[in-house]
Amino acid sequence: MKSAHAQHPVHSEDHGDQEGDHSVHKERNATLRFEHWGYRHASRNHFAVRGLNLTIRPGEHVLLLGASGIGKSTILEGAAGLLGDMAGEQAGTPQHQVAVEDADGGITEGRITVDDVDVHQARGRIGLVLQDPDAQAIFQRLGDNVVFGPENLDVPRDIAWQRVNAALDAVGMAGVQLDRSVMHLSGGQMQRLALAGALAMQPDVLLLDEPTANLDPDGVVQVVRAVHDVLDQTKATMVLVEHRADRWIDMIDRVVVLGLETDNDVRKINQNGFDDEINRDRFRNTVIVADGTPEQVFTDRNIDFNELGIWVPQRFRAPEDEIQRIHTADEPDYPAETGLPQTVLQTKELGIGRNGTAIAEHISIDFHPGQITALVGANGAGKSTLSLTLAGLLQPVNGEVVASDELAAPLTKVWPIDWTSRQLASRISYVFQNPEHQFACSSVIDEVMLGPLRTGVEEAKARERGMDLLRRFHLNQYAHMNPYTLSGGEKRRLTVAAALASMPRVLILDEPTFGQDRRTWMQIVHLIHDLRSDGVSIIVVTHDRELVTALGARVIELVPTEHPRDFADNTAETVAAQLLAPDAGEATLVPVSRVNEREDVIKPASRSRYLASINPVYRLFGAFLASLPLLLSLDWVSAAVALGLEFIVLMAIGFTPWRIVRSTWPIFIGAPGSALAVLLYGKAGGDTWWQWGWINITDRSAELALATGLRILAIGIPAIIAVLGIDATDLADGFSQILHLPDRFVYGGLAGMRLFSVLQDDWAALTASRRSRGLGDDNAVASFFPQAFALLVLSIRRSTTLAVAMQARGFGSDAPRSHARVSTVHARDWVFLVICLLMPVIALVSAGFAGTFSFMGN
Repeated sequence: MKSAHAQHPVHSEDHGDQEGDHSVHKERNATLRFEHWGYRHASRNHFAVRGLNLTIRPGEHVLLLGASGIGKSTILEGAAGLLGDMAGEQAGTPQHQVAVEDADGGITEGRITVDDVDVHQARGRIGLVLQDPDAQAIFQRLGDNVVFGPENLDVPRDIAWQRVNAALDAVGMAGVQLDRSVMHLSGGQMQRLALAGALAMQPDVLLLDEPTANLDPDGVVQVVRAVHDVLDQTKATMVLVEHRADRWIDMIDRVVVLGLETDNDVRKINQNGFDDEINRDRFRNTVIVADGTPEQVFTDRNIDFNELGIWVPQRFRAPEDEIQRIHTADEPDYPAETGLPQTVLQTKELGIGRNGTAIAEHISIDFHPGQITALVGANGAGKSTLSLTLAGLLQPVNGEVVASDELAAPLTKVWPIDWTSRQLASRISYVFQNPEHQFACSSVIDEVMLGPLRTGVEEAKARERGMDLLRRFHLNQYAHMNPYTLSGGEKRRLTVAAALASMPRVLILDEPTFGQDRRTWMQIVHLIHDLRSDGVSIIVVTHDRELVTALGARVIELVPTEHPRDFADNTAETVAAQLLAPDAGEATLVPVSRVNEREDVIKPASRSRYLASINPVYRLFGAFLASLPLLLSLDWVSAAVALGLEFIVLMAIGFTPWRIVRSTWPIFIGAPGSALAVLLYGKAGGDTWWQWGWINITDRSAELALATGLRILAIGIPAIIAVLGIDATDLADGFSQILHLPDRFVYGGLAGMRLFSVLQDDWAALTASRRSRGLGDDNAVASFFPQAFALLVLSIRRSTTLAVAMQARGFGSDAPRSHARVSTVHARDWVFLVICLLMPVIALVSAGFAGTFSFMGN
């Protein structure tokens, strides 16, 4: 296959010579400029960002700060060229003042340039790493994700793989198996993989949107070190959005703090008495509150960082900035670590896991009213698995979770897993890690009212309780908006509010402070702390060290180990938890199976070495050639001859008869059933064997039954075996390079295949969420359609996120692209097609000589 690269070099003036361009060590920097830039998403009535003027100079490392929901992610997506269209010329109006509507209905004002070139025309010069590592895993194989960007930039094949190796080396993943499935990577590895994918494009500007927010402390260290090393080597310009900047501060040379300038004169009160924030926000502008070195900004005591929701890095904190254990005047007289003496929930020799495989066993822990428990541990250690089991949403592998008589009353069942959905919703509430798994209503206020209504609260009281919670979480202005249109931090607060609305006795929160600025973080912390006074037992799954400190929580740490069963009584084993402050005491250890870091065993494309060597596209065509001609005749001779030839050929290339049956067993089940139906109800002819009602067995129906059964086998066996084991990526490469199908269609479909593998987990999470919220008691039909609709919405949003990730890697333009994997055609591929065609031809000719040829069964 020829490469189009020679005719269409990619930024040769900036990216160096293409020959031998195999490292990420070249110095790359650029000026990034925002000129009166603003963007309004199609789903919102106000601008997320408006009137932004900011210049980032070549080689600068800028930390972009601001309150949750102020538009930081929007700014980065705009800088990456993922939002809006280029501003056009308009007579008498400066270009930066022209508002442009894009195809999605969004509105862009102003412009963003990199070295005075509009970012929409600067493909490949800007690399973006998003906060969710799973959303950036486009393909199933690790190496395919990293090489995707260079392919889209038309980088020649050999140089593209050199870039992959250099990028993986730069992020500390040198020597990793390129064919390894992304399903077998830890959270830290997934985020480093996303970073490698951006680095392989050799961008002049690197944009990082909370790249460590989902990671455990080890993962944070890994990603920060990788970014530091890369920036030290490349001198690239960097813009970082991160609420907690302590780990990053050594590489930051400029801090920009964003705020809002609002015309309060347009503030109105609507008919419901709520602030018309949507109308007011139409007139707000994004302004720079502070701009300078970290020392200049963080030591400026004229800036109210708490009011702005900004976390001050540890080294610059004044005593009043430190997070301390919360103490209030109305605080209970018992400590948060212990709670009240009685037990509300306990585990007895509990084994947790999924699909019947235990990752931890013999867990015996008591939970008390008024107690706060923090579940901590590395990514993938099993914290969510344990918390879902405690919540009655996941079946224990063995052992049991037992509710106290007080919690269960008036029920006789004491196992939460046995409770109905409504019974569970009024006793144990669960806040899911992904907020969108929890949404079940079309408005924010309905989302908060759902729990109380399902547990029998009157509508007026449920609405009053819901609005009170929305005000406490600063969400009341969005009461009538769709939950999906909120920012990430706002979605998180909404799910916490919705869980609290049911007034449960046990509250389990999975990463409740993720994506929160300091102000909203403090509100959540105080709210959790206040619940202790009501005797609520609170269980928090978290990586947030300061949350553990502020709550004064008891800590249970899940510790990966090679042999969990070899631990002594784990409730007696204690160590200083990784997330604890030095004076915070000890943590109870729960040993769990080590996160899977094994080498993947790459399955061959077929059990036959010959078949595995055939090009996937030719294997697909061969399946059609061997099968479809047999549809021309429904007779037993052609079917029998074809079936015999197929077995001979398959055995000649390495298949045993038993392997053929095992590989195609559905056909051997379906064929006899179809033959029986034809025997009983097929065409009549010749002597009648037996007749009863509609059943009429004759010579002709018996012959057709035999022909039908044999033909199904003769068609199905080669079709299944020919395509069984084909790698989807290799097939996509063949479609693109051999058939020249559009790359957008081919690789968009390939990315969609990975999306389908994720949707299975989404369905399970939606099922658990609906049970937790009191919606799981409806009959199967009634519950299926709302859940299916929720999955549809979630899949559309995932598809949108996937499209953004692909576009951030340069995919989707009309420019030529290269292919890092070669889809070659050899003589054996043509021989394979000839053999596949000869088998049905010989069979049909045999039927003609035997006089049994029956065109389409007539």
